[in-house]
Amino acid sequence: MSTPSGELAMVGLYLLVRTLLPVLLGGLVAMLGARVINARLARLPPRVIALPDDSLLPSPAAQRRYRRMRRRRPRLQRFTQPPKVPRSWVLLAAMAFIGTVGLTVYLMPDGARFQVLVESTLGYPSTVIEVHAPMQQQLQLLDACAPVLHRTVRPITMRYRRARTGNPVEVHGVLPVQVRHRGTLLQVATARPVDVALLRDALHQCSASSNVTLTIQPRTVAPWREWGWQPWPGRNSQ
Repeated sequence: MSTPSGELAMVGLYLLVRTLLPVLLGGLVAMLGARVINARLARLPPRVIALPDDSLLPSPAAQRRYRRMRRRRPRLQRFTQPPKVPRSWVLLAAMAFIGTVGLTVYLMPDGARFQVLVESTLGYPSTVIEVHAPMQQQLQLLDACAPVLHRTVRPITMRYRRARTGNPVEVHGVLPVQVRHRGTLLQVATARPVDVALLRDALHQCSASSNVTLTIQPRTVAPWREWGWQPWPGRNSQ
C-alpha cells in the first residue's frame, strides 16, 4: 500500500467503511428490534372496542352509513383490532438504534489505525528473520538487534477530509515489527521489505557474539490471520 494508487485505494476504502458501517449496523439493530417487537406483540391480546349507538363522525352521510350498517348487523356490538405497540417499546428501539450508530462512530479508528488493521489482516510484504536459540538467548538477541529492527518499522500517514466541507486532516500510525516464539525458533517479521544482504550484514554485526545462524527470506505476513505473531514493543521487552 506504499504506492500512490494503493494509498488512494486505502483512503477510499476507509471513507467507504467509515460511512457505511454505522448505517449497516444501525439497520441491523433496527431489523432485530422490529422482529423482537413483532414477536412480543403477537403474544398480546387483541383490543376489543365497543361500537357506540351513533357514529362519532360529524358528517351526516357518515351518520347514515353507520345507522344502515347497524340495522344490517344488529348483533355487531364490538370489534377487535390488533394490539397497539407500546410507546416504551418504540422508545427503546429508537435508543438502541441511535446508541449503535453513535457507538460505531465513536469506536471507528482513524485512517492510519484502520490501514494497520487491514494490512495486518490481509497481509503485507515483509522480510522474515528466523533464528534457532533458547528462549533467554532469543530475548538477548532482540535487545542486541533493537537498533536494526527499529529501522524496519513502517510509518503510515493518511490524509483525508472528515466531512465534505471540512479541512483535510492528517493522521499518523506505525506498522510494527512482529515477533513469534515457537519453542527454540524465533521469527521476526519486518514491517516492510528489506534488502536481504544488507539486513543480514547489520544483524551479524549486532549478534556476532551470539554465534547463531540467521535465515532470512522475503514473504507475505498476515499477523492477525497467522497464529503466534505479536507486535514487538522494543528493547527490554522481556
